[in-house]
Amino acid sequence: MNIDEYRIATARDVSELVGLINKSYRPNGNEAGWTHESELIEGERVNSQQLTELLEREGSTVLLGLSKTEIVACVNVNEEGGATYIAMLTVKPSYQNLGLGKEMLQLAEEYAENKYASSEVNLFVISERRELFDFYLRRGYEPTEVSSDYPANAGVGNPKVSGLKLVLLTKQLG
Repeated sequence: MNIDEYRIATARDVSELVGLINKSYRPNGNEAGWTHESELIEGERVNSQQLTELLEREGSTVLLGLSKTEIVACVNVNEEGGATYIAMLTVKPSYQNLGLGKEMLQLAEEYAENKYASSEVNLFVISERRELFDFYLRRGYEPTEVSSDYPANAGVGNPKVSGLKLVLLTKQLG
């Protein structure tokens, strides 16, 4: 199982992407991959309206990884006010532990460098997701002193535990 094709998401991908992202971030039972947040957060990670708005937003691109014709991975690259952010790195649970997350992260970093001339990329990680935090550290990201409370009112799920924090990680490119 590997990625055969990369492309940029369009409006026709929204339904399939919403399913992939929600199943990967908040799986039920046996569907879980090696990393997810269903012990910490319940509800949808994203809905069709949010994803459509993300695709339409200037400076925002969702990159897709396909196996045959199926979307098995995605990542969002955002340029906002001169800073570039990577978000929503997703790999279908049955495709996890095959290196696709690393591939998609590298693709996002290269896209940021080429499209936005970024010398640095940023991303937020829930501090309680230690396995994911460590994954990014192994890829050269460094924690910053910047953190914020989990955005419980942003329509991205409801915390099951109190005090969830998002920590900003950053990586120098080039």
